[in-house]
Amino acid sequence: DVDECANESDDCAPKATCVNVDGGFTCTCIPGYQGDGTTCTDVDECQSFTDNCSDQAGCVNTEGGFLCTCNDGFLGTGIQCFDVDECADGTDNCSENASCENVPGSFTCTCKNGFMGDGVTCEDWNECDLQLDNCSDFAICTNTPGAWECACADGYSGDGGGLRGSG
Repeated sequence: DVDECANESDDCAPKATCVNVDGGFTCTCIPGYQGDGTTCTDVDECQSFTDNCSDQAGCVNTEGGFLCTCNDGFLGTGIQCFDVDECADGTDNCSENASCENVPGSFTCTCKNGFMGDGVTCEDWNECDLQLDNCSDFAICTNTPGAWECACADGYSGDGGGLRGSG
């Protein structure tokens, strides 16, 4: 028996293995490749869904294999990806006058009561100018960050119609 594999007289593809058999040889594509052994082409594991990437990861086909990379907002190997809590680790960009809420892969910012905006920028409402205060007609309303205060006008006594508001 001539060993065609050993003397390299086989016609196996470069991405195939040669196995000597009595009276000949067989060619088999290596893992990550498909074909008859004399021709082997790359298998796109990402397109054929034979990858084992996490649902929170992207798949990139490589020659003979694939790579998994966690999506933004997730950390891990790509096969396993874990949510990053941007609110807890301080990587959020919420205003100091906003609340941060972690959501899978991201976060949301919501302005606190008494402030308005998109959560990244939160400006104080002027409850006095907007007439959202509960001050008496005989009191002076003073806007404070996120709230207001009522004080009786000169000549009047009491709490001003509301000691302190919060809006």
